[in-house]
Amino acid sequence: MVGFKSEPRRYAVDPKTVVRNFWTDYEKGDLESTWDQYIAADLTIHPSSGFEFTRQSWLEAEQALFAAFTDVHVEVLDQVAEGDKVATRWALTARQTGEFFGVPSAGRSGRLTGTTVDVVRDGKIAEHWGEVGVPHFLHQLGGAA
Repeated sequence: MVGFKSEPRRYAVDPKTVVRNFWTDYEKGDLESTWDQYIAADLTIHPSSGFEFTRQSWLEAEQALFAAFTDVHVEVLDQVAEGDKVATRWALTARQTGEFFGVPSAGRSGRLTGTTVDVVRDGKIAEHWGEVGVPHFLHQLGGAA
């Protein structure tokens, strides 16, 4: 039996770089532009925790966050890629200045953490899974856990 050493698959745009750049641009707050640049028009979101999102409703949820918070900062804590799939553990910190999910602003800062897995095709995020600690985040802001 003859063994062949296969070459690693090469991508026009590195999937890990696409996802990291998404988070860098996300933090700037120009979400529509960020979605146009990094999120595929036919995005598939795999729901978790009972939340069903489309590309548009995910954008609107993020816009609601930016409307209610200032000083938004995202830190990529860990990132691992295999092929076109990228797993990212991240933390978002921000100060609440408006109502968010029914929690009135008390001017508090909070830290939202999450882990996302994205599949990148043709330089854009085409599939998305996410586990995000929203209940803990709301508790930090003064809402029910």
